[in-house]
Amino acid sequence: MTYDLVVVGGGVTGAGVARDAALRGLKVALAERGKPGQGTTAASTHLIHGGVRYLLYDRLTTHSSCWDAGHIVRTAGDLLTRLPILWPVYKGHTRGLETVETLFAQYDLFQPMKYGKPHLRLTAEAALKVVPGLSPEGLLGALVFDEWWVDAEALARRTLESARAAGVEVLLDSPVTAVLKDGARVAGVTAGGRELRGRITVNAAGPWIDKVTSLAGARMPLRLMKGTHLIYKDKALTPVGLLLEAEDRSRYVFVVPSPLGTWVGPTDLPGPSDPDQTRTTDDEVGYLSRSVKRYFRSWPINHDATIVGSRPILGQPGAEKLLSRDFEVFDHETRDGLPGFLTIGGGKMSDYRVMAEAAVDLACRKLGVSAECRTHLSTLDGRPVTDIPDFPTPTRRSSAFCGPSRCCASCTRCPTSARGWRSTCCAAPAASRPSATRPSSRAATVSRRRAPGTRARRAARA
Repeated sequence: MTYDLVVVGGGVTGAGVARDAALRGLKVALAERGKPGQGTTAASTHLIHGGVRYLLYDRLTTHSSCWDAGHIVRTAGDLLTRLPILWPVYKGHTRGLETVETLFAQYDLFQPMKYGKPHLRLTAEAALKVVPGLSPEGLLGALVFDEWWVDAEALARRTLESARAAGVEVLLDSPVTAVLKDGARVAGVTAGGRELRGRITVNAAGPWIDKVTSLAGARMPLRLMKGTHLIYKDKALTPVGLLLEAEDRSRYVFVVPSPLGTWVGPTDLPGPSDPDQTRTTDDEVGYLSRSVKRYFRSWPINHDATIVGSRPILGQPGAEKLLSRDFEVFDHETRDGLPGFLTIGGGKMSDYRVMAEAAVDLACRKLGVSAECRTHLSTLDGRPVTDIPDFPTPTRRSSAFCGPSRCCASCTRCPTSARGWRSTCCAAPAASRPSATRPSSRAATVSRRRAPGTRARRAARA
């Protein structure tokens, strides 16, 4: 049998690709080396969030994540729980109350996209009533915002179950050992001792995408970042989530109470080139432990477990905390002379659905299939989604000029997809506005297609 699409990777992104393709009527097979979502997905902070810190340097990622998070809330809402998060501000912190509140004033503009609530500013006294265990010494006040906690492995598993219900053949515990070729063309993979032949092969293996690509004779440079969390069995060490300035004052760590326990993290450090060799170190444990204990008069001496994973950050220069979480769909035909082979890299769980959409959009163009994405139109268990707000689709131009604050519908400076929405930049004289295209360190061929409920992303690397 020859499939239209063979997908490598059963994390949340690969599962999303398989589901998207099947709902468009394609014949799909997926190979996962272990269990659904047991890799990077399982080691995430388990938040569907917009990434408030990205507003400082990567506004498009915040826009994209909030926009697609709204689709995830509508299609997988039973897996999500609203999590209020408190950001305490103390004397000596790098960012004061006014600075943090300015950031949240901007984030509030994106929150409606994912059914979030406006932030609240609390006095020190009010903050201590919300989290009585916080140290009162030097506490100036706090900001409260909300994100969505998700059972990440269940999200991957349920997405894969939805894909299977749509006709996808799923092979678990089936590592890919070879890439099949017909001449220069990639024609599928060998997985679990079985040949899976496909017209298009999509490599969605997360931090392992370079390993899969190398089997085809190409390379996919990543900047793998290691993230460790401490896990405490007590599910409610804090009554709400926390975002804390870490001991080095350059990063922040989450404290997330959840049905899986209370998680503290993550770290964000360069990891080994082989994600299978990623391990938690004593230095990471000490860093996270000290970072949280300094805020509490009483905190457990020992954690109960750790979990670590590799984040597949696209290769790029710059400091770790400033790395973009953008994603790219790579066309290996134009990049490496390997027709029939696509790779999706980068991104984050909060926009896994739109990552999958971009990959399947490109696959469909290559297959000559005109079917549109339907993953936002039905829940994971097959019920129709009928109430989809008309928020502007994220694009580089709308991100730069059209933050989601309402303006006149006749605005002529905004792109059509964002008409009626703009930030103060849009009202500035044309000569004073920055370039409409955000500079990128990665040369890329950009393919954009406007469709209901979709956005287009960079489709191929030159």
